[in-house]
Amino acid sequence: MPLRFGITALEFLDVARRVVIDGVPDFSRLNVVDIVRDAMSEFSVIELTMDVQHIVPGSVTPDTIKQLIELQEETSLSYTVHLPLWSIELATFNEHVRMGGVNSTIEAIELAKPLNPEAYVLHMTGELAAEFSKSEYSTSLVRLICTLLAGFAAASVDDIVSKTEINPRKLAIENYKFPFDIMRDVIDDLDLSICFDTAHLLTRMSGSEPIMDFYSTHKDRITEIHLQDATYTEYEGAESYDDHIPLGRGIMSEPVLREFLLQLVRDKFDGPIIFELTMDEASESMDLIRKVVPEAFD
Repeated sequence: MPLRFGITALEFLDVARRVVIDGVPDFSRLNVVDIVRDAMSEFSVIELTMDVQHIVPGSVTPDTIKQLIELQEETSLSYTVHLPLWSIELATFNEHVRMGGVNSTIEAIELAKPLNPEAYVLHMTGELAAEFSKSEYSTSLVRLICTLLAGFAAASVDDIVSKTEINPRKLAIENYKFPFDIMRDVIDDLDLSICFDTAHLLTRMSGSEPIMDFYSTHKDRITEIHLQDATYTEYEGAESYDDHIPLGRGIMSEPVLREFLLQLVRDKFDGPIIFELTMDEASESMDLIRKVVPEAFD
């Protein structure tokens, strides 16, 4: 069974190229349906970034969703949804901010529901939790704070699931800037799924183990994969990284890429494998996969 590759249809640079003319943005040029239609030429799974409805008001409406459903009915297209990330902190102790994030997430789910997405990708923690998890307090104190923040995140997800009445297994929690072993306990408790972002692991946002170790540990819950390369360097305690680059340009070696995708084939993984890249970068990554792991297309 071939692996199923897809792309984030509203990747920032691709959108910017459409709406910025001679340095001046013209948001009337942003047509989500046209962008999805273009992406369909190479990919059968499209991930919709729901932050766009706030960045460009009116860009994703019930009518947009209706047109996307029509595209789906004409083809074998399927959708996943990346729930709002920017300015969201579901793990905060500030109840006003936390509920703002909960309500924004609920609004996005209700808007996207008619698409029957395969998964709703969610960042359970944001920049506040990331800052605490990287603080210079003692290891035991940082673990305690992260555990407390994970409790707030769990309360947020519980609110989201109860108010939207979605199957909690459709919420795929992404490994992002937070100790994932702590987050895994919440995922198990709430019966959620996992979106495994390879670049976030390569840049040590969620741990330092090899890709195959992370996959082996969590594959029982992984329902979606964000597949991309990354760079990472550390010097005298300072980190430098780029977490969304095409395969072959970063620190993921071709043998690791082959081992990982072959294991997905052996495991009969049928979830979406999404490139959070531009169309050109995603095509470049697909070319490398065809060369290194031709079995992924059998």
